[in-house]
Amino acid sequence: MATAQKKANRLQPVVEQRQIRFDVEIQKLTEVQRRKSATVVAMRSKQREYLEGVQRLNDERGSSNRLMLEALEQGLDTVKSQWMGLYQAVIELDREEKIQTDIMSQAHRELEAIKTLQDKYRAEFAKEMNRREQKSLDELALRKFTGSI
Repeated sequence: MATAQKKANRLQPVVEQRQIRFDVEIQKLTEVQRRKSATVVAMRSKQREYLEGVQRLNDERGSSNRLMLEALEQGLDTVKSQWMGLYQAVIELDREEKIQTDIMSQAHRELEAIKTLQDKYRAEFAKEMNRREQKSLDELALRKFTGSI
């Protein structure tokens, strides 16, 4: 009896440690997702800026006054370069998010496995307690029966 209870109790610090690890991994994943979301927003902003710049450049090319043509082209190159940098950052954050999701999933599986083991020990303890209680009740009933005859 006591061994199942002792085993369950000894697992409690392990459960707590695995829960902490799981919570930390969730926080890391949330942070990666937050950074990815912010980078996507910045990338879309640069994309809009680039498309607006292309429109302005096309308007400038269509006009007779082409004084700003070279400056607009250089500006577009800069915006395009910034957009590409953000795009590559999003790809890297996607990779990081996938890795962190896998790590978080592994931590969750480990937590659930140890909780399942602890539940098994607790159920074993409860079963043993029920058996002992039934045995005591049976002995008490037997004593009453034999004492009354």
